[in-house]
Amino acid sequence: MKRFLSITISMLLTSTTAYAGGFELPNQSASALGVSNAFVATANDASAIAYNPSGIAWQSGLSVQVGLATPYRDSSVKVAGGIGPNMGTEAMVGSIYAGWAPLDSAWAVGFGFSPLYQINNEWSQAFGAAAGATKVTIDHASLDAVYAINSDLAVGLGGDWYLTRADLTQGGKAFKGHDWASFGGHASLKWKFMPAWSAGLMLRSGSKISMSGAANDQLSFKLPDQVSAGIAHDFADVWRVEVDAKWTRWSSLKNFNVTGVSAQSNPLSLKDTFSIMTGLTWTWRPNTQFRIGYAYDQGANKAAGFNPLMADQDGHQASLGAGGDLIGMHFDLAYSYTYFTKRTATGTFAGTYRDRRQVFALSVSKHFD
Repeated sequence: MKRFLSITISMLLTSTTAYAGGFELPNQSASALGVSNAFVATANDASAIAYNPSGIAWQSGLSVQVGLATPYRDSSVKVAGGIGPNMGTEAMVGSIYAGWAPLDSAWAVGFGFSPLYQINNEWSQAFGAAAGATKVTIDHASLDAVYAINSDLAVGLGGDWYLTRADLTQGGKAFKGHDWASFGGHASLKWKFMPAWSAGLMLRSGSKISMSGAANDQLSFKLPDQVSAGIAHDFADVWRVEVDAKWTRWSSLKNFNVTGVSAQSNPLSLKDTFSIMTGLTWTWRPNTQFRIGYAYDQGANKAAGFNPLMADQDGHQASLGAGGDLIGMHFDLAYSYTYFTKRTATGTFAGTYRDRRQVFALSVSKHFD
Protein backbone atom coordinates (compact mmCIF):
# COMPACT_ATOMS: atom_id res chain seq x y z
CA MET A 1 0.00 0.00 0.00
CA LYS A 2 2.81 2.42 0.89
CA ARG A 3 4.55 1.67 -2.42
CA PHE A 4 1.27 2.29 -4.28
CA LEU A 5 0.84 5.67 -2.58
CA SER A 6 4.46 6.60 -3.31
CA ILE A 7 4.07 5.82 -7.03
CA THR A 8 0.75 7.70 -7.22
CA ILE A 9 2.10 10.81 -5.47
CA SER A 10 5.19 10.79 -7.70
CA MET A 11 2.99 10.59 -10.79
CA LEU A 12 0.90 13.53 -9.58
CA LEU A 13 3.93 15.66 -8.83
CA THR A 14 5.80 15.02 -12.07
CA SER A 15 2.94 15.18 -14.60
CA THR A 16 2.55 18.95 -14.69
CA THR A 17 1.98 19.80 -18.36
CA ALA A 18 -1.11 19.47 -20.54
CA TYR A 19 -2.68 20.80 -23.69
CA ALA A 20 -5.57 22.96 -22.55
CA GLY A 21 -8.97 24.04 -23.81
CA GLY A 22 -11.76 25.06 -21.43
CA PHE A 23 -12.14 27.64 -18.65
CA GLU A 24 -13.79 26.26 -15.50
CA LEU A 25 -11.92 23.77 -13.29
CA PRO A 26 -14.77 21.62 -11.91
CA ASN A 27 -12.58 18.98 -10.21
CA GLN A 28 -12.06 20.47 -6.76
CA SER A 29 -11.31 17.30 -4.75
CA ALA A 30 -10.53 13.62 -5.30
CA SER A 31 -13.52 12.45 -3.25
CA ALA A 32 -15.87 14.38 -5.53
CA LEU A 33 -14.03 13.57 -8.77
CA GLY A 34 -14.46 9.84 -8.11
CA VAL A 35 -18.22 10.33 -8.60
CA SER A 36 -17.75 12.83 -11.47
CA ASN A 37 -18.47 15.72 -9.07
CA ALA A 38 -21.96 14.50 -8.13
CA PHE A 39 -21.32 15.78 -4.60
CA VAL A 40 -23.76 18.63 -3.85
CA ALA A 41 -26.16 16.43 -1.86
CA THR A 42 -23.40 14.37 -0.20
CA ALA A 43 -20.80 17.03 0.73
CA ASN A 44 -19.49 15.03 3.70
CA ASP A 45 -15.84 16.11 3.97
CA ALA A 46 -13.97 19.43 4.09
CA SER A 47 -14.24 19.88 0.32
CA ALA A 48 -17.93 20.58 0.92
CA ILE A 49 -16.67 24.19 0.96
CA ALA A 50 -16.28 23.95 -2.83
CA TYR A 51 -19.47 21.99 -3.62
CA ASN A 52 -22.00 22.76 -0.86
CA PRO A 53 -20.70 24.53 2.27
CA SER A 54 -23.83 23.61 4.25
CA GLY A 55 -22.41 20.08 4.37
CA ILE A 56 -19.93 21.08 7.10
CA ALA A 57 -22.80 21.67 9.57
CA TRP A 58 -22.71 18.10 10.91
CA GLN A 59 -18.95 17.51 10.72
CA SER A 60 -18.30 18.11 14.44
CA GLY A 61 -14.81 19.38 15.23
CA LEU A 62 -12.18 20.59 12.79
CA SER A 63 -11.84 19.00 9.33
CA VAL A 64 -8.93 19.88 7.03
CA GLN A 65 -8.21 18.67 3.50
CA VAL A 66 -5.40 19.37 1.04
CA GLY A 67 -5.47 18.16 -2.53
CA LEU A 68 -3.68 18.01 -5.88
CA ALA A 69 -5.12 17.57 -9.36
CA THR A 70 -2.96 16.90 -12.40
CA PRO A 71 -4.68 17.24 -15.80
CA TYR A 72 -3.57 16.05 -19.20
CA ARG A 73 -5.54 17.57 -22.08
CA ASP A 74 -4.95 16.90 -25.77
CA SER A 75 -6.80 19.34 -28.03
CA SER A 76 -6.31 20.16 -31.70
CA VAL A 77 -8.08 21.51 -34.77
CA LYS A 78 -8.24 20.08 -38.29
CA VAL A 79 -7.96 22.81 -40.91
CA ALA A 80 -7.40 22.81 -44.67
CA GLY A 81 -3.62 22.71 -44.20
CA GLY A 82 -3.62 19.78 -41.75
CA ILE A 83 -3.86 19.37 -37.95
CA GLY A 84 -2.92 22.22 -35.65
CA PRO A 85 -2.32 21.34 -31.97
CA ASN A 86 -3.24 23.60 -29.08
CA MET A 87 0.18 24.41 -27.61
CA GLY A 88 -1.05 25.96 -24.36
CA THR A 89 0.33 24.37 -21.20
CA GLU A 90 -1.66 23.69 -18.05
CA ALA A 91 -0.13 23.13 -14.62
CA MET A 92 -1.02 20.93 -11.68
CA VAL A 93 -3.35 22.71 -9.24
CA GLY A 94 -3.69 22.44 -5.48
CA SER A 95 -6.45 23.12 -2.98
CA ILE A 96 -7.00 23.49 0.76
CA TYR A 97 -10.27 23.37 2.69
CA ALA A 98 -11.10 23.62 6.39
CA GLY A 99 -14.38 23.42 8.27
CA TRP A 100 -15.00 23.91 11.99
CA ALA A 101 -18.26 22.91 13.69
CA PRO A 102 -17.96 23.37 17.49
CA LEU A 103 -19.51 20.60 19.56
CA ASP A 104 -23.06 21.42 20.76
CA SER A 105 -23.23 24.50 18.50
CA ALA A 106 -25.61 25.03 15.60
CA TRP A 107 -23.00 27.19 13.84
CA ALA A 108 -20.08 26.17 11.65
CA VAL A 109 -17.51 28.11 9.64
CA GLY A 110 -15.45 27.09 6.63
CA PHE A 111 -12.61 28.30 4.43
CA GLY A 112 -11.40 27.17 1.03
CA PHE A 113 -8.75 28.12 -1.50
CA SER A 114 -8.22 26.65 -4.98
CA PRO A 115 -7.91 27.66 -8.65
CA LEU A 116 -11.44 27.84 -10.07
CA TYR A 117 -10.93 29.06 -13.66
CA GLN A 118 -8.02 28.64 -16.04
CA ILE A 119 -7.34 29.30 -19.74
CA ASN A 120 -4.08 28.22 -21.38
CA ASN A 121 -4.54 28.28 -25.16
CA GLU A 122 -2.10 28.88 -28.01
CA TRP A 123 -3.26 28.11 -31.56
CA SER A 124 -0.48 29.70 -33.64
CA GLN A 125 0.35 26.45 -35.46
CA ALA A 126 -3.18 26.36 -36.87
CA PHE A 127 -3.99 30.05 -37.39
CA GLY A 128 -0.68 31.92 -37.21
CA ALA A 129 0.46 34.63 -34.83
CA ALA A 130 -2.85 36.50 -35.18
CA ALA A 131 -4.51 33.78 -33.05
CA GLY A 132 -2.21 34.70 -30.18
CA ALA A 133 -1.82 33.03 -26.81
CA THR A 134 -4.10 33.39 -23.82
CA LYS A 135 -3.20 32.58 -20.22
CA VAL A 136 -5.72 33.41 -17.51
CA THR A 137 -5.73 31.92 -14.00
CA ILE A 138 -8.38 32.78 -11.41
CA ASP A 139 -7.73 31.54 -7.88
CA HIS A 140 -10.72 31.45 -5.56
CA ALA A 141 -10.87 31.95 -1.80
CA SER A 142 -14.14 31.51 0.08
CA LEU A 143 -15.34 32.05 3.65
CA ASP A 144 -18.63 30.56 4.85
CA ALA A 145 -20.93 30.70 7.84
CA VAL A 146 -23.33 27.76 8.17
CA TYR A 147 -26.29 27.34 10.52
CA ALA A 148 -27.91 23.97 11.30
CA ILE A 149 -31.60 24.74 11.80
CA ASN A 150 -32.05 21.20 13.11
CA SER A 151 -30.48 17.76 12.62
CA ASP A 152 -31.90 17.56 9.10
CA LEU A 153 -31.59 21.05 7.59
CA ALA A 154 -28.63 23.45 7.30
CA VAL A 155 -28.19 26.68 5.38
CA GLY A 156 -25.12 28.78 4.63
CA LEU A 157 -23.95 32.11 3.28
CA GLY A 158 -20.47 32.85 2.01
CA GLY A 159 -18.23 35.33 0.28
CA ASP A 160 -15.97 34.74 -2.73
CA TRP A 161 -12.65 36.45 -3.39
CA TYR A 162 -11.11 36.07 -6.86
CA LEU A 163 -7.42 36.62 -7.58
CA THR A 164 -6.80 36.88 -11.31
CA ARG A 165 -3.66 36.85 -13.47
CA ALA A 166 -3.81 37.35 -17.24
CA ASP A 167 -1.22 37.25 -20.04
CA LEU A 168 -2.60 37.75 -23.58
CA THR A 169 -0.72 38.15 -26.85
CA GLN A 170 -2.13 38.71 -30.32
CA GLY A 171 0.12 39.45 -33.27
CA GLY A 172 2.69 41.94 -32.00
CA LYS A 173 0.50 43.14 -29.11
CA ALA A 174 0.75 41.96 -25.52
CA PHE A 175 -1.21 42.50 -22.31
CA LYS A 176 -0.20 41.43 -18.81
CA GLY A 177 -2.11 42.34 -15.67
CA HIS A 178 -3.77 41.17 -12.46
CA ASP A 179 -6.80 41.86 -10.28
CA TRP A 180 -6.67 41.09 -6.56
CA ALA A 181 -9.94 42.80 -5.57
CA SER A 182 -12.93 41.07 -7.17
CA PHE A 183 -15.63 39.72 -4.88
CA GLY A 184 -18.87 37.77 -5.09
CA GLY A 185 -21.15 35.69 -2.92
CA HIS A 186 -22.95 32.38 -2.63
CA ALA A 187 -25.68 30.61 -0.68
CA SER A 188 -26.13 26.91 0.10
CA LEU A 189 -28.55 24.40 1.59
CA LYS A 190 -28.41 20.75 2.64
CA TRP A 191 -31.58 18.93 3.62
CA LYS A 192 -32.02 15.36 4.86
CA PHE A 193 -35.69 15.38 3.97
CA MET A 194 -36.36 11.65 4.53
CA PRO A 195 -34.46 8.72 6.07
CA ALA A 196 -31.63 7.72 3.69
CA TRP A 197 -32.36 10.74 1.44
CA SER A 198 -30.55 14.06 1.17
CA ALA A 199 -30.69 17.05 -1.14
CA GLY A 200 -28.34 19.95 -1.76
CA LEU A 201 -28.46 23.35 -3.41
CA MET A 202 -25.68 25.82 -4.22
CA LEU A 203 -26.08 29.27 -5.82
CA ARG A 204 -23.06 31.39 -6.74
CA SER A 205 -23.12 34.90 -8.18
CA GLY A 206 -20.63 35.93 -10.84
CA SER A 207 -18.12 38.71 -10.36
CA LYS A 208 -16.69 41.37 -12.65
CA ILE A 209 -12.95 41.11 -13.20
CA SER A 210 -11.11 44.31 -14.15
CA MET A 211 -7.38 44.81 -14.58
CA SER A 212 -4.89 47.27 -16.01
CA GLY A 213 -1.73 46.62 -17.97
CA ALA A 214 1.06 48.77 -19.36
CA ALA A 215 0.12 52.12 -20.95
CA ASN A 216 -3.29 51.94 -19.23
CA ASP A 217 -4.47 48.98 -21.30
CA GLN A 218 -7.63 47.47 -19.82
CA LEU A 219 -9.16 43.98 -19.68
CA SER A 220 -12.60 43.41 -18.12
CA PHE A 221 -14.96 40.45 -18.19
CA LYS A 222 -17.77 38.86 -16.17
CA LEU A 223 -17.59 35.48 -14.45
CA PRO A 224 -20.77 33.41 -14.82
CA ASP A 225 -23.53 32.86 -12.26
CA GLN A 226 -24.06 29.20 -11.31
CA VAL A 227 -26.79 27.06 -9.75
CA SER A 228 -26.09 23.47 -8.64
CA ALA A 229 -28.63 21.03 -7.19
CA GLY A 230 -28.46 17.37 -6.26
CA ILE A 231 -30.29 14.49 -4.62
CA ALA A 232 -28.78 11.37 -3.03
CA HIS A 233 -30.16 8.10 -1.66
CA ASP A 234 -28.49 5.49 0.55
CA PHE A 235 -29.25 1.78 0.18
CA ALA A 236 -28.65 -0.52 3.16
CA ASP A 237 -26.01 1.90 4.54
CA VAL A 238 -23.58 0.51 1.93
CA TRP A 239 -24.52 2.03 -1.42
CA ARG A 240 -25.16 5.66 -2.25
CA VAL A 241 -26.47 7.01 -5.56
CA GLU A 242 -26.45 10.71 -6.33
CA VAL A 243 -27.64 12.75 -9.30
CA ASP A 244 -26.72 16.43 -9.70
CA ALA A 245 -27.43 19.15 -12.24
CA LYS A 246 -25.61 22.45 -12.79
CA TRP A 247 -26.59 25.53 -14.80
CA THR A 248 -23.91 28.07 -15.76
CA ARG A 249 -24.63 31.48 -17.26
CA TRP A 250 -21.77 31.63 -19.77
CA SER A 251 -23.69 34.12 -21.93
CA SER A 252 -22.64 36.85 -19.46
CA LEU A 253 -19.02 36.41 -20.65
CA LYS A 254 -19.17 38.55 -23.79
CA ASN A 255 -15.50 38.89 -24.72
CA PHE A 256 -11.86 39.04 -23.68
CA ASN A 257 -11.20 42.36 -25.42
CA VAL A 258 -8.19 44.43 -24.43
CA THR A 259 -8.69 48.16 -24.87
CA GLY A 260 -5.97 50.83 -25.05
CA VAL A 261 -2.71 51.21 -26.92
CA SER A 262 -2.24 47.43 -27.35
CA ALA A 263 -5.87 46.69 -28.18
CA GLN A 264 -6.82 43.06 -28.80
CA SER A 265 -10.16 41.80 -30.09
CA ASN A 266 -11.43 38.52 -28.63
CA PRO A 267 -15.24 38.38 -29.12
CA LEU A 268 -16.99 35.34 -27.69
CA SER A 269 -20.22 33.67 -28.74
CA LEU A 270 -21.21 31.58 -25.72
CA LYS A 271 -24.44 30.00 -24.55
CA ASP A 272 -25.67 29.07 -21.10
CA THR A 273 -24.98 25.42 -20.28
CA PHE A 274 -26.34 22.50 -18.28
CA SER A 275 -24.29 19.68 -16.81
CA ILE A 276 -25.58 16.38 -15.41
CA MET A 277 -23.50 14.32 -12.98
CA THR A 278 -24.27 10.94 -11.43
CA GLY A 279 -22.20 8.85 -9.05
CA LEU A 280 -22.27 5.56 -7.15
CA THR A 281 -20.37 5.05 -3.87
CA TRP A 282 -19.83 1.67 -2.22
CA THR A 283 -18.75 1.64 1.42
CA TRP A 284 -16.76 -1.56 1.58
CA ARG A 285 -15.97 -1.19 5.26
CA PRO A 286 -16.04 1.76 7.70
CA ASN A 287 -14.14 4.73 6.21
CA THR A 288 -13.31 2.81 3.02
CA GLN A 289 -15.15 3.68 -0.19
CA PHE A 290 -15.03 2.86 -3.88
CA ARG A 291 -16.60 5.27 -6.38
CA ILE A 292 -17.66 5.42 -10.00
CA GLY A 293 -19.25 8.30 -11.87
CA TYR A 294 -20.43 9.72 -15.18
CA ALA A 295 -21.05 13.32 -16.22
CA TYR A 296 -22.28 15.09 -19.32
CA ASP A 297 -21.00 18.66 -19.63
CA GLN A 298 -22.58 20.84 -22.30
CA GLY A 299 -20.07 23.00 -24.18
CA ALA A 300 -20.48 26.78 -24.05
CA ASN A 301 -19.19 27.55 -27.56
CA LYS A 302 -21.62 28.09 -30.40
CA ALA A 303 -20.57 26.78 -33.82
CA ALA A 304 -21.08 30.21 -35.41
CA GLY A 305 -18.57 32.71 -34.08
CA PHE A 306 -16.49 29.95 -32.46
CA ASN A 307 -13.41 31.42 -30.75
CA PRO A 308 -10.77 28.83 -29.75
CA LEU A 309 -9.73 31.11 -26.89
CA MET A 310 -12.65 29.33 -25.15
CA ALA A 311 -12.49 25.93 -26.85
CA ASP A 312 -15.26 24.41 -24.75
CA GLN A 313 -17.11 21.47 -26.34
CA ASP A 314 -19.71 18.92 -25.18
CA GLY A 315 -17.96 16.39 -22.94
CA HIS A 316 -18.65 12.91 -21.54
CA GLN A 317 -16.69 12.12 -18.37
CA ALA A 318 -16.16 8.71 -16.75
CA SER A 319 -14.42 8.49 -13.39
CA LEU A 320 -13.17 6.05 -10.78
CA GLY A 321 -12.11 6.69 -7.21
CA ALA A 322 -11.29 5.14 -3.86
CA GLY A 323 -10.75 6.38 -0.33
CA GLY A 324 -9.61 4.95 2.97
CA ASP A 325 -7.90 5.63 6.28
CA LEU A 326 -4.15 5.22 6.63
CA ILE A 327 -1.62 6.39 9.26
CA GLY A 328 -4.25 8.45 11.05
CA MET A 329 -5.42 10.31 7.93
CA HIS A 330 -7.92 9.75 5.14
CA PHE A 331 -6.66 9.43 1.55
CA ASP A 332 -8.75 9.75 -1.61
CA LEU A 333 -7.56 8.95 -5.13
CA ALA A 334 -9.46 9.51 -8.36
CA TYR A 335 -9.01 9.31 -12.12
CA SER A 336 -11.27 10.63 -14.86
CA TYR A 337 -11.30 10.51 -18.64
CA THR A 338 -13.38 12.98 -20.64
CA TYR A 339 -14.24 12.51 -24.30
CA PHE A 340 -15.33 15.72 -26.03
CA THR A 341 -17.43 15.42 -29.15
CA LYS A 342 -15.92 17.02 -32.25
CA ARG A 343 -17.14 20.51 -33.10
CA THR A 344 -17.03 21.92 -36.62
CA ALA A 345 -16.78 25.69 -36.43
CA THR A 346 -17.31 28.34 -39.08
CA GLY A 347 -15.96 31.86 -39.40
CA THR A 348 -12.49 33.22 -38.67
CA PHE A 349 -11.36 30.10 -36.81
CA ALA A 350 -13.09 27.54 -39.00
CA GLY A 351 -12.11 23.92 -38.51
CA THR A 352 -13.02 20.69 -36.74
CA TYR A 353 -12.01 20.75 -33.08
CA ARG A 354 -11.05 17.60 -31.18
CA ASP A 355 -10.47 17.33 -27.43
CA ARG A 356 -9.62 14.68 -24.79
CA ARG A 357 -8.90 15.15 -21.09
CA GLN A 358 -7.52 13.03 -18.25
CA VAL A 359 -7.24 14.07 -14.59
CA PHE A 360 -5.48 12.39 -11.69
CA ALA A 361 -6.38 13.69 -8.22
CA LEU A 362 -5.23 13.05 -4.66
CA SER A 363 -6.76 14.44 -1.47
CA VAL A 364 -5.55 13.97 2.10
CA SER A 365 -7.91 14.73 4.98
CA LYS A 366 -7.57 14.94 8.74
CA HIS A 367 -10.34 15.29 11.32
CA PHE A 368 -9.72 16.74 14.78
CA ASP A 369 -12.43 16.23 17.41
